[in-house]
Amino acid sequence: MPTLERALSISLKNILLATDFSEGSEVALKCAQAIGHRYSSRIHTIHVSGPDSYQLLNPDAFAFTFDGPVGVTTDLTGVLQGLLRGLPSQAPLEQGAVWKVISDVARRNEIDLLVLASHGRQGIPRLVLGSVAEDVFRNVSCPVLTVGPDVKSCNARDLKLKKVLLATHFEPNSAAPLYAARLCSEFRAELTVLHVSDERQRNRKIKTPSEVKAQLHSVIKDELEMWRQPTFMLEYGLPSAKILQVAHELRPDMIVLGARHPEPATINSHLPWATAAKIIAEAECPVLTVRQGGDDANY
Repeated sequence: MPTLERALSISLKNILLATDFSEGSEVALKCAQAIGHRYSSRIHTIHVSGPDSYQLLNPDAFAFTFDGPVGVTTDLTGVLQGLLRGLPSQAPLEQGAVWKVISDVARRNEIDLLVLASHGRQGIPRLVLGSVAEDVFRNVSCPVLTVGPDVKSCNARDLKLKKVLLATHFEPNSAAPLYAARLCSEFRAELTVLHVSDERQRNRKIKTPSEVKAQLHSVIKDELEMWRQPTFMLEYGLPSAKILQVAHELRPDMIVLGARHPEPATINSHLPWATAAKIIAEAECPVLTVRQGGDDANY
């Protein structure tokens, strides 16, 4: 059975956990712990109190605290809150929006993954750090793992992925399909590839599951060998509703999305950020948004 070459494995040397200690922060913290344990990552922790100051916990302090006996406490966020509150506030290099502070910290610390919590269920969610949170996952270039309010648990010591749902539009420069494929190969997880097309396209240009399969292989590198053939699904309708419906039926352990904020938005464009935000807010599992740098970033 073909396996993924080690050189193609995901590398997560540095993780940034952004927290405001709101509802859902506990699960986000445990997710960061689990991923860090799996990939031997250094976990940086940031709490932004405003656009002009923040507290940043050294990853060595995080490891010392949460890899020890305190790691089994029932009040992990309380411990983390105490650690961060004991740190002096730092001023950003350039004052600006909160997302710029996080983006700058992520860039300077070579962050490979940002983890944050969502506590909004309606409309565009108010994620961690309030109304500016959408700007965070829209503008930070590294992959972002968001833990919504309906994500109930995460084992801080054992990250398990049995099912992954990839929602994609198959753009050539998208990193999401490749990222999802690598995750599934590393965890021996089942990959379901979902493409949602506008209802008005049903009778104009019929896309079959075999076409969806061909498009997937066009964006996943030839040298990447999947350990198990993915399942391909084609749905018509509102992307956010269909993705959430399929996720509810399949019960994946993670949803992988590619999204950008197209100007102007078109029927066949990438998932707009408002759509991604709705999925993130209502999903029952963590949602990973993967994008590439530049104005053409997607997924």
